[in-house]
Amino acid sequence: MIKLNQQIRHYFGDEGFDEGIERVPTDVLIALAHTLGIFNGTTDKATLIKTFRRLWSEGESDNREMIVAFFKHEGKIYPNPKPREKPHEREEKIDELLEAFEITDAERRDLHAAFIDTRTRKITPEKIAAKIEHIRYTKKREMLEKALEGKFDYDDTLEYYAPITYNVGGESFTKIHVLKTPPLNEKRLHQEALDILVPEINALKTALTHQKQEQTNAFLNSLNLDMHRYLSREQIISSLKSAPPSTQTFGILATDVLADVLTHHLHTPITSIGSDDLIIEIKKSLSLPYRDVPLEYTLALHLDARELSRQIWDEEELSIATMIETQSKDDERAFLSELEHLVDECRERSKLLEMDNIYLYGIIYELLLPYLTHTPHISAKTSRRVLFAFDQRIAGELLKRQRQALLARTVRDFKNLFPLARSLRRRLIFHTGPTNSGKTYTAFEHLKKAGTGYYLAPLRLLALEGYETLREQGVSASLITGEEQLLDEDATHISSTIEMLSFESEVDVCVIDEVQMIDDRDRGWAWANAIIGAPAKTVIMTGSPNAREAIIALAEYLGEPLEIVEFERKNPLELLKTATPINAIEPKTAVIAFTRSNALRLKQQLSKTYRTSVIYGNLSPEVRREEARRFREGETDILVATDAISMGLNLPIKTLLFSKADKFDGQNQRNLTATEVRQIAGRAGRYGLSEKGYVGALTPDVLRTISSLFTKNIEPIALPFNVMANFDHIMLVSNILEEKSLSAIVDFFVRNMKFEGPFRAANLESMQEASAIVDRYDLDMRTKYTLATAPLSTSSPLVMAAFERYVRALEQKKPIAYIPPQRLGNYALSMEELQEAEDRIKEISLYLWLSYRMAEFFVDAEKARMFRGELNRFIETSLQQSHFVPRCKTCGKPLAPNAEFAICQSCFNNLNRAKAQQSRAAGGEKRYPPKRERR
Repeated sequence: MIKLNQQIRHYFGDEGFDEGIERVPTDVLIALAHTLGIFNGTTDKATLIKTFRRLWSEGESDNREMIVAFFKHEGKIYPNPKPREKPHEREEKIDELLEAFEITDAERRDLHAAFIDTRTRKITPEKIAAKIEHIRYTKKREMLEKALEGKFDYDDTLEYYAPITYNVGGESFTKIHVLKTPPLNEKRLHQEALDILVPEINALKTALTHQKQEQTNAFLNSLNLDMHRYLSREQIISSLKSAPPSTQTFGILATDVLADVLTHHLHTPITSIGSDDLIIEIKKSLSLPYRDVPLEYTLALHLDARELSRQIWDEEELSIATMIETQSKDDERAFLSELEHLVDECRERSKLLEMDNIYLYGIIYELLLPYLTHTPHISAKTSRRVLFAFDQRIAGELLKRQRQALLARTVRDFKNLFPLARSLRRRLIFHTGPTNSGKTYTAFEHLKKAGTGYYLAPLRLLALEGYETLREQGVSASLITGEEQLLDEDATHISSTIEMLSFESEVDVCVIDEVQMIDDRDRGWAWANAIIGAPAKTVIMTGSPNAREAIIALAEYLGEPLEIVEFERKNPLELLKTATPINAIEPKTAVIAFTRSNALRLKQQLSKTYRTSVIYGNLSPEVRREEARRFREGETDILVATDAISMGLNLPIKTLLFSKADKFDGQNQRNLTATEVRQIAGRAGRYGLSEKGYVGALTPDVLRTISSLFTKNIEPIALPFNVMANFDHIMLVSNILEEKSLSAIVDFFVRNMKFEGPFRAANLESMQEASAIVDRYDLDMRTKYTLATAPLSTSSPLVMAAFERYVRALEQKKPIAYIPPQRLGNYALSMEELQEAEDRIKEISLYLWLSYRMAEFFVDAEKARMFRGELNRFIETSLQQSHFVPRCKTCGKPLAPNAEFAICQSCFNNLNRAKAQQSRAAGGEKRYPPKRERR
């Protein structure tokens, strides 16, 4: 398929099929339709283009081979009109060769334009001489056309307008006709002077015009004005007067005249006739196998208005009835063949159920007929929909039959859930080392050289960087993340977030980045699944040394050979001996915070003295990327960031300072681990950007903690690994337990599922919370599962409200519009406004994620993307303005920019007094007010 895509680009100016087909003339498209055997009478270019795009996109190699063979036989190139970049070397060679010719400035410009897209080595003096002759001949033809008031055709015939007098029914009027001379002698057109050619051709025009006048007179004399078979006297005269310029004497009849003739003289019931294109619609019925009620449909017949007009003018017998019968039989024969193919596919999928034909056909008609609105045709899309619905219909009964086989084959041994990976003799390679050691760079070098490949990133931002890196180095690549896809039909490589890995597409090399994330409580299952199931001949993993034992354990479980390649850091990383005060920070420094609020407060403080960027996890990837760019390109001096920068961002950080040594991990406030300190600190002193990196802290107490963790041995990743419940597991448990509640199934899976090998069921709190919501609605299990696995920010009321709205609309099978925010200001005036904008970005991410899986319901994807851009710009401007005013969480009063707590002192005192009163009322026991906790 890739070879065919490359071949068609040759004929379309190195553009893809969808773009190039638009430049093909209508007559060539019609010829192509005849060649493929799909011509149905239409001559509308837009309809033809749509048909060919569908054929090409459906991926049938036979169709593509026939299309490529057609253009190869035609031998014509339809170049891309977009100008290419003009190489300096090519222009110099053209100028050098032109010195040997006597040419005008205009000719010089034309020659440059003619050869600017030609490869330098193919530009020769002979080709330039031939092009000069062609340019001069073209100019001569243009002068001839102007003098002769006509236009030369490709075969050297001259087309021109001639006034012809009509005398009919006692009226006289003049009509313009389009006339053509016979092909003129090409040699004489090249060689003879204009003053010789012009009189000769003018004389020829005069003779042809006279001849046309005589033909017209003869035609008018032959007309039976009062007894015409189809037309009245008034229709004849008005049709002759109103006919547009034409090469024919009689002209094409107007649509209303044709409609009148068809209505009065055709013995076939016609329901309507088109206004722009001549289409007649006839009600038909078709008997279907194993069904008593016939299929009622509308036959749309496209007519050649020119030929039909000729038959009417000449009073011939109209052949439309025969055409209707022929097309009706052809359409019905094709439909029955498509139906038989669909039935065979359904029969194959349900063969374990041994359905009889009456029952099988009954289900298919129930699913298919709603899609057959007017014409008996089963498109590829309709077939896919019916097959999907058929699978859903028989899934329950089929799974009951397969239950024992599924239990034996899939539940216990997790690696057997990935049959394609197991069929390959995979080779595992682990690149291990500290940050900035070149392990990912080396893996990318292997990936670029592979014929096909996959790059799996932990973040959408890194997937985008991987995609851009591959394309910049000449590798055809596609990008696939949960909420966007940039697809190249010629792509040999895919860069994606790790959750989007396809386990059904075999590649040569798969690079899995940051494999130490296998230990992540929420997402670690994605790395485990990828390492076990990536369908690649070579799987290259990159990660920190603490993942070594985990990778070895996985390789032993899989029984696959493992090669470990160790890397050393490329430049030193030095621990500062003293703390760095906030007013003594140097440019190219990153300050690390561990909460969004602390990051914004630090930015507020630093922005008074420094130009500052900020990056934290709640920001969208687009905003994070823009903030990183501003720091990378020197637009800002200081970067304030959470540990969101610890994975893969290549930034010119010379010094990295920790503002704190503890973080909230989703469950508890705890000290940083040695692994986290090493991973974050490794962002300093990037190789090629600075000779040495420095790591420190803002305060002495934080520096002491960081120093001890920086030199501490890293604990290896502990077994077992989390693995995620897939849809097969969910359906299997549903079948066995006869349970329709997804939340109950997920609970059962977490509590009871056991695996062979070092695995356990993944942490599924978010999925359990979403399952409890979707269970309140009448949805099929696949839809419930899709919704429950969506990227849902359960801590955001705005996102959860949107999620509830989506689920409710899906139950009602209604299209789901994206509701944009109210008009935004120039920038956020408070942290709360900024938080709302960030949550709206998450809402859009959820909407787009669902739109890729249920596009028929989520219909506003483009609109959502547009508003994501606006929200990103709003957030970027807000971060650059730094006008945030921290406010008390209780009373809303402004806090000092460096306030350590989320409430003001007054509210804190009131809270303590209230607690003390409650304590005295409860038992009179003396209690001390609690210490104020850090947020």
